[in-house]
Amino acid sequence: MSSSVIDAMEHSVPGESGGFWIVDESAMPVGEDDLGVVAGAMPYHHAVLWPGTASARVGVEVWSGPPQEGARPYGDPFNCPSGAVALYTGGERVGDVLSLDGPGVYWCLTSNGMQMSGGDPVTYRPREDDPYLVRLWRVPGQLAPGEPLFRCAEPRQVIDGGLRVSHGEFWLSARGRDLPGEMPTPQGDRLHAAEGVIAVPTMVQDTRVAVAVSWWDAEPPAGAGVALGSCTVRAEGDAVRCWSVEGPGVALPTPGPGTIAARVWRRIEPGDDFRYERYDVRLWAVTE
Repeated sequence: MSSSVIDAMEHSVPGESGGFWIVDESAMPVGEDDLGVVAGAMPYHHAVLWPGTASARVGVEVWSGPPQEGARPYGDPFNCPSGAVALYTGGERVGDVLSLDGPGVYWCLTSNGMQMSGGDPVTYRPREDDPYLVRLWRVPGQLAPGEPLFRCAEPRQVIDGGLRVSHGEFWLSARGRDLPGEMPTPQGDRLHAAEGVIAVPTMVQDTRVAVAVSWWDAEPPAGAGVALGSCTVRAEGDAVRCWSVEGPGVALPTPGPGTIAARVWRRIEPGDDFRYERYDVRLWAVTE
């Protein structure tokens, strides 16, 4: 079934404001100082106006799904716990509140006049009421914040922590404290293992994620969220450690050298010390 527009609004914003904000209706207006914060779910989306814009005509559309096949914007989605947003510019609200498709986390895809007209970014000059189109749709597969990680059975041990991600991936290493010369990369939105390391894909390029790594005595039950696949690696040490490009993260002790199986699920739920992505990593020994 194709996506459709649920609701929409359109308003003018002055060019001297430099940009505009799509803000959760229950949140306070935010300012430039809040940009760049990685931890914590953000209750807004910020759009910057093209340089030299005198005024912009901003259209905001709420979609029932992606406005086009495979559509996914750059940057973070934003959290809307109230299920409604308002347009802000210069610290002031413009127009009425717009209802979304219920509370949740939303992708926000903004197109400016140059993109909408197919203009040349080198020669493009904005006009009065230069058009901007903001399309919002719910990120699929969300869970209620605080839903238990383990529902049917408990692991022997679990380590929960956070990890800064800057290139859309992180790694699980069973090699001890050294790493291979070249780290593996995910295969699309699926795990990929090589040389004792598992590459895990993230939804957002630059963000902070929560990672819960658990050890099970036997093959574990399925987790909640989006399944990212399974794989096996040969463990050389007595721990599996999370890594990002910024260095090591949490480590889970394991029984020792041997073959380890891993399955990973991605949960979408807004957090305070991470943004939107919680990874459920379940490990167990494979009998040889």
